[in-house]
Amino acid sequence: MASNNDDESPDAGLDCELEHVFGGMTQSDLERLTIDAIREYRASVALAETARLQRLAAEADTASCPERRAELQRIHEHAETEHRARQLVLNSLIDRLGYVPNVPAG
Repeated sequence: MASNNDDESPDAGLDCELEHVFGGMTQSDLERLTIDAIREYRASVALAETARLQRLAAEADTASCPERRAELQRIHEHAETEHRARQLVLNSLIDRLGYVPNVPAG
């Protein structure tokens, strides 16, 4: 639930919710979850970059129709929003874990 308290950080509500979700996890479970979150975050960065490049290519292409450019803009904005959301969760996981775990290849 969102708070209207101006003294409270925007992330305070999120931190409280994440504490509820992650608070009872063991260190090893938290590390595994953090590794998965790092992989998902990296994938979301790649998707956001691909969407950005597609949008830029469509904007540069004079033959590209306005509807397609608008669609690519929406896709890019969605990918950026998802990337930022994953970043918030990942930051919280790393803070709770106390370190950035090594992510095995694959």
